[in-house]
Amino acid sequence: MPRKRSGIFKKSRLFLSVCFSAFLLAGAAFFLHSNAAPLGALPKAAPHAVPIHVNAEVLNSLGHLSAGRQTYGKLDWIGGLKLSSDEAAFGGFSGLAFLEQGRFLAISDRGAALSASLAFEEGRPVAIKDASMGFLPGLGPEVVQWRRDSEGLTLRGSEAFVSFEGDTRVTRYSLKGNVFERFLERLPLSRAIDAATQGNRGLEAIATIPEASPFSGGFVLLSEKPQSGRVVGWIIGKGPIQAFSLPQSGNLLVSDAAFTKAGDLVILERNFSLLGGLVVQMRRILASDFHAGEMSRTDLLFRANLGDGIDNMEALDIQPMADGGSLFSLMSDDNFNMLQDTLLLQFSLPAGR
Repeated sequence: MPRKRSGIFKKSRLFLSVCFSAFLLAGAAFFLHSNAAPLGALPKAAPHAVPIHVNAEVLNSLGHLSAGRQTYGKLDWIGGLKLSSDEAAFGGFSGLAFLEQGRFLAISDRGAALSASLAFEEGRPVAIKDASMGFLPGLGPEVVQWRRDSEGLTLRGSEAFVSFEGDTRVTRYSLKGNVFERFLERLPLSRAIDAATQGNRGLEAIATIPEASPFSGGFVLLSEKPQSGRVVGWIIGKGPIQAFSLPQSGNLLVSDAAFTKAGDLVILERNFSLLGGLVVQMRRILASDFHAGEMSRTDLLFRANLGDGIDNMEALDIQPMADGGSLFSLMSDDNFNMLQDTLLLQFSLPAGR
């Protein structure tokens, strides 16, 4: 039987993990930036994906303190998995997108891509199958890490779009079945977007705008870096790029975003501090309230902390359900640290809630 860990222990280990990771990143920054290779000289086809085995421990609730709890804010618990693998590139997941009910793609902040399927029992995830890993097309371990810091992932048809920090950009890829096939282009961005992003606080999220929205067919980009107490983002479509903003919630920072089929924008946010510990939440901007410019009204859907057994949740995808509700899937970034976990959690938002 696995040893139980108290919320206090998890809080301490995550704090040490964050400090240790920050130390390593600071020490490596000079080496990485001084050994940059031009991306244009790299191959554009995806490096060969390798089949891997992923261990999955079934989670019956979010944490020991939440045993038996079925509702978190406005979301209903479905199930979750704690994932691990011997593959060195496994971990650090910051973007998630489902191709269909159980098949998904996930990207890490080191430019790696996971393709896998969920196995279900009675509607709950119980295992990972058919998993493989490779690097995003045009990237690989020979590229310095700050240039392959992929953060956001979204799909549109048979193509995938990825937002990057470090070297701020959005890239378009073709998909072949369930894997990334080829780099297609780097989308043009505005000077305002470049100016509003900075280093490790860049384009944290990208989401495809659904047909129900007046901005259908375009994308939303969100920066992790707030401005004057507001979350900043942009609508990229057929016309000029349009900026928008909404109030920041305390000191929480954007980690991902996704749209519901009805056109509501959901933002995943999180923050860690010594006094407050880890806090993760999701806010919703209703389709009727979403527009360019300043927005003020948001709706809190979900909020959790270390006492709930949550980890550093950085990836979000939303799928429509047959009953009219929405399926929320979240994935955590373990920072490639043995003191943290890779979690894949699923919740439902019933229709009309």
